[in-house]
Amino acid sequence: MTTTRTAPASAPVDVGAWERTALERATQRREPAWSLDQRRAAVGIARTLAPPSRADELWRRIDLRGIESALPSLDPFRPAPATRGLDDLPAALLERLGAERGQAALLVQRDSDVVIEQPAAELAKQGVIVCSMERALAEHGDLVRERLGSLLEPDYDWFTALGAALRSGGLFVSVPDGVDAAVPIRVLHWIEGDGRLVAPRNLVVLGRGSRATIVEELVSADVEGPAFYVGGTEAFVGEDAKLIYGTLEEWGHGVYHYSNQRAQVARGGELQWVQTLLGGRVVKSNSYFNLAGPGAQAFVHGFMFGDARQQFHLHTLQRHLADHCTSDLLIKGCLKDYARSVYQGLIQVAEGAQRTDAYQANRNLLLSDTARADSIPGLEILANDVRCTHGATIGSVDEEQMYYLMARGLPRSDAQRLIVEGFFAPVLDRIPLDGVREGLRQLIQRKIG
Repeated sequence: MTTTRTAPASAPVDVGAWERTALERATQRREPAWSLDQRRAAVGIARTLAPPSRADELWRRIDLRGIESALPSLDPFRPAPATRGLDDLPAALLERLGAERGQAALLVQRDSDVVIEQPAAELAKQGVIVCSMERALAEHGDLVRERLGSLLEPDYDWFTALGAALRSGGLFVSVPDGVDAAVPIRVLHWIEGDGRLVAPRNLVVLGRGSRATIVEELVSADVEGPAFYVGGTEAFVGEDAKLIYGTLEEWGHGVYHYSNQRAQVARGGELQWVQTLLGGRVVKSNSYFNLAGPGAQAFVHGFMFGDARQQFHLHTLQRHLADHCTSDLLIKGCLKDYARSVYQGLIQVAEGAQRTDAYQANRNLLLSDTARADSIPGLEILANDVRCTHGATIGSVDEEQMYYLMARGLPRSDAQRLIVEGFFAPVLDRIPLDGVREGLRQLIQRKIG
C-alpha cells in the first residue's frame, strides 16, 4: 500500500547531494557493506520519486509543503552537543526522567546522535540487547540484516526513501526466546533547535515466548523555526510473545513530523500499541500492524490533542493475514482553537483469514467552533466468517455534563478539564510508566488552559 509517484523533477532536494556525507559517517561508525548498499539503494529510489501530492488519497487532507520548501536549508548531519553523562542533558530532559531515572534501560538521542546508552545490568544478564542502531549494525549485524527494511520498505514514498538514505540513531532491541525483560526500555529523542533534519530508525525483535515493554518519547526545545523528524520503527513479535510499545510525541511548535510504524505479530503473539500526538506543527504518522500467524492479537490505543493551528494526520492499517486473529483499535482526538485532525483507518482481512475479530473506533471532542476533525474508517474483507466493525463520532463538550459539574461549585474551566481528562483516561491508563503518564496529564491540562 504505497503513495509513490514518479516525478523526480519536482523533488524539493536532491538526496544524492547528501549521499557522500551520509556514507562517510556510516563508514566511520563501522556500518557493514550491506547496510551501506541499502543507503545507496534508498538514494536511487528517492531520485525516481517526488514527495506525495494532495492528489494522493492519503495526503489529500494534510500539507507538508511548508517543510518541503525548507528542506534545502536543513542539516541532517549537525553533531550533537558534547554529552558525557546524564548531567549534561538539557534541564527539560532531566526533569522528564524524574524519579524513574534508574528504573529502566535508557537510550537518549540528541538530534542525529545517540549520546547515552544505559542498557541495564538486569537485561544484560538475561541476554537482552538494548543499544543504538549504529552499535547494532557494527556489533550485531547478523541480527539486523534480515529485518531492517523488510517491513518498512524505502519505496513506500519519497519521505521514507529520504529517511532510509539518511538514517542516523535509533534503537535496537533483541529479546531472546522465553525471556521476560526484567525492566522497561525507555528511549528519548530530543531535537535541540531549528534547522535540523533527524531520521532515526528503530528495530525491535522479540523471540518466541518473550516479553518486553518499550516507551519512546519524542520531545524538543521550544522550536519556532522549521525542523523535520523522519522516523521509522519496525517491530517483530515472535510466537506467543508480548510487546507493549508506547510512542509519545510532544515536539515544539516548529517541528514537522513524518513517521512510519510497522509491526508484525506471529502465531499467538500479542502487541499492545499506545500512540499519542500532542506537539509539532504538522504531524503525519502511519501505523500498520500485520497479524501474520493464527491467534495473533493487536490492541491499539492512541490520542491526538491539538491547539493553535496544529495539524495531525494518523493513518492506521489492521492487516489480518491469518485465521483466528484479533485487533482492537481506539483512537481519540481533542481539538481547540484552529487545530485540525484527520484519522484514516482501514481493516484489511485477507482471503482465508477466517474467524477474524476486528474493531476500529475513532472518537473526537471539539472544544471550539473553529476546530475540525475528519474521521475516515474503512473495511476491506476477503473472508466470509468474520466479525469486523468500525465507528466514529465527532462532537462538542456535553452541556449537561458541564451544568452538572458547575452546579456543584466547579468553575467552567475546571469542569471542562475534568471532562477532557475523563475522555483521555482509557488511553492514559495504558501508558506503562507512572511518571510518564503523569507528565502527559500535566501537558493535557496546560493545553486545556
